[in-house]
Amino acid sequence: MKQQFIVNTLDTFKTWIYENNRRAVPSSARITVYRPGGDLRLADDEAMSIASDGLLSYSLSASQNSEPAENYRAAITYVLNGATSYATLFYDVVKTRLVKVVTDDDLAAELPQLKDRGWRVRGTADSGTATTIVDAELKRYEDDYFTGGTAYSFDKDETREVTAFARSTGTVTAEAFSSAIATGEKYLLTRSFSREIQRAFEKAEERITRLGRRPHLILDPYDLREVHIYQSVAEACKGLINESESLWQEMWKEYEKKAEDSFRNINFKYDSSGDGHIGANETDSAMSVIRTARV
Repeated sequence: MKQQFIVNTLDTFKTWIYENNRRAVPSSARITVYRPGGDLRLADDEAMSIASDGLLSYSLSASQNSEPAENYRAAITYVLNGATSYATLFYDVVKTRLVKVVTDDDLAAELPQLKDRGWRVRGTADSGTATTIVDAELKRYEDDYFTGGTAYSFDKDETREVTAFARSTGTVTAEAFSSAIATGEKYLLTRSFSREIQRAFEKAEERITRLGRRPHLILDPYDLREVHIYQSVAEACKGLINESESLWQEMWKEYEKKAEDSFRNINFKYDSSGDGHIGANETDSAMSVIRTARV
């Protein structure tokens, strides 16, 4: 989905550049921002910041976000491997923004079996530092599998947020513990389903967009909470599918259907006037929109 920024608020435009199905790290990048529907430039060939993983960013001021509108155009020029290339992306400036109101605990409450399949992993460190836990047994998990979750040291009785995980070395990187993780130290990793929750959120937004509605005009995110939980569980189950077990495939299909059925029965508060408030007649339902579209 397009990035959205709140009107009259400073924020940061971010994007990656992809090359050969991988995130690339340009040596330099510049951005020009155009107001929707014209050539008025809000930023003119400004330098972008480039993170070590290739994330490009540019700070948008409150004045650059002063007018609510769709399809601001960001024209990016970047240099990669000595060659200059171009990319164009669009974003919106809005009065309100649909937010996520679903957590890992909501997924576990809906389907407790998720806790037993990699949601929590106990282990013994081969080595470590104040910010890392190294264990060869963790190499069976994919890169960033634990990122966004937590690491708990039994010896220290301390919990820290996990900021990265490298499969090649079995290294968990976390916010600093009070002392280094020692060889033989017991730990507990609690995996976050934040990526699955984000994918489910994006799918909900796509459903809304396909109905000809704008997600940011749904003012109460709790209207979508049930759909979001079901779709998040479906995404989590899909990630656990393997050839030897059919349970997770069955659960994936079941929760995909639950999400679809829930979405069809939704009634949501829709700010059709775009004034940031809900009037007496500004309530919509997915099913009514579907029926209208079929007529």
